[in-house]
Amino acid sequence: MRRLFWQMSVTLDGFIEGPDRDLKHTAEVSDPDFDRYAGEMLNSIGGMLLGRVTYELFAKYWPSATGPDSDRMNELPKIVFSRTLAKVDWNNSRLVEGNVKDEVTRLKQLPGKDLALFGSANLAATLMQLSLIDEYRIFVTPIVLGSGTPMFQPTASTIPLKLLKATTWSSGVVAHWYRSATHSSSSRA
Repeated sequence: MRRLFWQMSVTLDGFIEGPDRDLKHTAEVSDPDFDRYAGEMLNSIGGMLLGRVTYELFAKYWPSATGPDSDRMNELPKIVFSRTLAKVDWNNSRLVEGNVKDEVTRLKQLPGKDLALFGSANLAATLMQLSLIDEYRIFVTPIVLGSGTPMFQPTASTIPLKLLKATTWSSGVVAHWYRSATHSSSSRA
């Protein structure tokens, strides 16, 4: 059974983006440790799940990007969850308009490499409530924004996590790997 991990960069004060969806704080952190991690991670997954906003950001950037990860980003299967998109055009993308729980459960039961959920905080909130996220990879950027969009939305219940690993990268980003305490699968971090 494939696992699903959610990967997100967050500021020290818990924001994934600044006011008006500003993401420049993430571009200000250059990190060879992250670059190394990203290449290894992309080769370890069999597909990515994306919400509409993250899909649109990625689809605008990656098809014309060059660099060590661009080919892999463009070739990986992309499963896009949206109630408002009519179609998806980025290479190897598929739009899912139906039941999120059924689709993600089906994807996790297929053979193959693990699945990654990038960004997509609204989709992540839904998957958290459905107990479908097996692992959380949270990269804390050493910056305080003061306001913006929080990583976690209010939840109806507590979601216990178990720290698997933490490491500090050369830029000062602290990378945390957590396993959902409700999942008994072993870590591959």
